[in-house]
Amino acid sequence: MNPTQIAGQIVGLVAAAIMIVSFQFKNTKRLFIIQVCSTVLFTLHYALLGLGGDSTAFAGMAQNFIGCLFRVVILLSQKNEKLKSTISLTALCAISTIIAVLTYNGSIVSLLPTAGNILCMGIYWTEKKNVIRLGQLAVVSPCWLLFNVFTMSISGIITESFNIISIIVYYIRMKAGKKDETGENNNNRQL
Repeated sequence: MNPTQIAGQIVGLVAAAIMIVSFQFKNTKRLFIIQVCSTVLFTLHYALLGLGGDSTAFAGMAQNFIGCLFRVVILLSQKNEKLKSTISLTALCAISTIIAVLTYNGSIVSLLPTAGNILCMGIYWTEKKNVIRLGQLAVVSPCWLLFNVFTMSISGIITESFNIISIIVYYIRMKAGKKDETGENNNNRQL
């Protein structure tokens, strides 16, 4: 690993820590503000990995930049409902696609961030928590996790692994909670 890649990995670890902490905020506005900061750092992280010799990382850089714009649009739409239109979402997805064409380096791996990013924007646009969790678990995180493995983004691997495990734990807890409510899982409470 060269010094540029090492610097990229350090920046990425800071970005991952900020992203993971962001999920502790109940206030949606604060969550998105913290995620904007993390996404800016992830953009820098992938730029440094790209400058360090892996041109595929530039696809991650570009899609994180679009992800940052997306979060800013979500934040601004809380005050201006006109921004929360299908036109905004379509424009962001179109920009994401154009950037995918520009950053495509002949490797299918360079398209994974685009697939993950466009699907992420679509599922977050629904504002349905279960759709967001399932979409993140089934498509978004797997796309980014594969990309991170191929580009050796340690922080990306950590972040997406955390996302996947967190969602799985959530569903296990919800299922266990439903069993408790129905009385099916009360063996430990009986003497």
